[in-house]
Amino acid sequence: MKSFILFFALIAASLTVTGCGSDSTGPAEERKETSESLQKVDSAKPETTRQETRSPETTESPAPSATGESPGPLQLEEGSSKGAPKPLEGKTARLYFTPNRLLIPSVRIDAPVDPVGVSDNGQMEVPESTVRAGILSPGVKPGLPGTALMAGHVDNYTGPAIFYPLKKLKPGDPILLTNGKGQYLVYKVTSVESFKTAEAPLDRIFGHTEESRLNLITCTGKYDRKRKEHEKRLVVFSRLMQ
Repeated sequence: MKSFILFFALIAASLTVTGCGSDSTGPAEERKETSESLQKVDSAKPETTRQETRSPETTESPAPSATGESPGPLQLEEGSSKGAPKPLEGKTARLYFTPNRLLIPSVRIDAPVDPVGVSDNGQMEVPESTVRAGILSPGVKPGLPGTALMAGHVDNYTGPAIFYPLKKLKPGDPILLTNGKGQYLVYKVTSVESFKTAEAPLDRIFGHTEESRLNLITCTGKYDRKRKEHEKRLVVFSRLMQ
């Protein structure tokens, strides 16, 4: 436990996501959002009425495509066994894994997920591609107690990037993670908040919890052209649905 606390303290020291604006020439709020900048996914509710008991998943997910392109849209049809999430039932059974795909139907986000680390200066890194999301690794795996952390770009030179729509999320919106094996973890948004870097509640964002939580982090606010970064960080707080 001490090692996890020490590890997250390195990140919490600055609450900076490396390049979440992709060295853009201005804030995303000043640009016109284009459909080409966002990956599409058909919105639908995951099937949660029937649950199967499965052994814990410990195998790492396969590497995302080297092309940087998102896989085709995943259909999540009501009542379909192929598209339905497969959470576990029972008090002791638990599903957890490192995801290779993030889906947020309400804002049409469908993104491949890459493991990312921490830079030498203590900043959480993000994927080079602006259409991919990054999950902190090593870190808390989604499905386990604690806070899993994901980050992505808000914009790039041409317009909005994959995490640009996060500000539109509302409490109750579902966030889906999959490992490409027909298994899903479904989180529910609890709040969407923005903070100045120096005023961010580090314990809420990075602190340990007995619940399984997922926080999505990106840039927001005015863009400082001299420092080449946005003035604030946007955080989507979510909790695993039981």
